[in-house]
Amino acid sequence: MERRVKLKRGERKELAALLSRGRESVRVIKRAMVLQSMDGGKSAGKAAEAVGVGKTTAQGIRDRYYKGGLKRALWEAPRPGKERVFKGRKEQQLVAMLCGPSPSGRARWTVRLAAEEAVERGIVADVGRETVRVVMNNHALKPWREKNVVRPRADAGVRAEDGGRS
Repeated sequence: MERRVKLKRGERKELAALLSRGRESVRVIKRAMVLQSMDGGKSAGKAAEAVGVGKTTAQGIRDRYYKGGLKRALWEAPRPGKERVFKGRKEQQLVAMLCGPSPSGRARWTVRLAAEEAVERGIVADVGRETVRVVMNNHALKPWREKNVVRPRADAGVRAEDGGRS
């Protein structure tokens, strides 16, 4: 026989508030809807069908609810893995560095050069080229392409009195 979900009064209110707000991800909303359906007496299969998820997903939500409560059933646990190297200010510094001129003796930035320079400038202690490549890709930076590089012009700012070039 299948386990039935029986939410507490406070949990029902919390689910109702979460569903009425609409500021959560679709995954969280669907999990909340599955729990609400199962609390209404539906089986995992019927609740999954009503919400539009798989039966296994509904069963997993139910099992997580019994193991860890409402929060565990709705939100994912933090995933294991290495902490991000570039986040916040460090990422901004890397982007600013890549938007500026390349180091002397170099015509343009490369991914490996950017990784080496980020370590040299003290932005990060150690970084791999793939990490730099991902940041560049996320910001659509392609400094090796001429059109994406800001170059100072010799006549920039020099205008005649009528607004034309001098």
